[in-house]
Amino acid sequence: MTNRMAYQRIVGTRSHIEFLNILDEEEFDSPDRTMGILRNWARQYLTEPHQDLGRAGPVCPFTGPSLERRLFWAGIVQGDNIDFSLMTKIAQDMADIFPELSPSDGKDAVFKAILAIFPDLTDFSIIDAVQSYGKSTFINKGLMLGQFYPGCTRPGLWNDDFKPLDAPLPMLAVRHMVSTDYPFLTERSEWMAAYLKRFAPTVPPPARAYIVSKLES
Repeated sequence: MTNRMAYQRIVGTRSHIEFLNILDEEEFDSPDRTMGILRNWARQYLTEPHQDLGRAGPVCPFTGPSLERRLFWAGIVQGDNIDFSLMTKIAQDMADIFPELSPSDGKDAVFKAILAIFPDLTDFSIIDAVQSYGKSTFINKGLMLGQFYPGCTRPGLWNDDFKPLDAPLPMLAVRHMVSTDYPFLTERSEWMAAYLKRFAPTVPPPARAYIVSKLES
């Protein structure tokens, strides 16, 4: 495996999808400018505040540092014949690949992200199905698996009218679980158990109060 500065590329063993750093040379972009669309979305939307977000700060607090540190990876999956089985293999590949990406530890590791982009996909229900199916496995690995696609109606945490997963491209995204992820994990006791196993000694007071309120409701 070559180093990152030499345009490290990693290929999934199940899906054979290639992943690369989205900030590498433009020559690696696809003919339909998928990577360019992704870069623009990350730089011009995820790293900026939004009037409907419901809190201060950028839409995604992790994207800016991820881009600055060149820790943002993606693979493009061409074609409209992608089914649940293939997308599940791609998600499993991302779970395996994620630990291989530098840095493996230290304070910058939390800013790593890897995405699979499906520019030709029109049946977005597959993305929701794979995300739902794989969420437990990812959480038990200390990872979060997120779904994004045009028109995604899942509401934001701070404003139900804000739709943070509405994106210009259909994709799955993987990142580290962080201590502020507790609102996403209260649906199942096994998710909260995985969260507390990882963060119990350092759970912030707002998280403790939120968790207790959910357990009492």
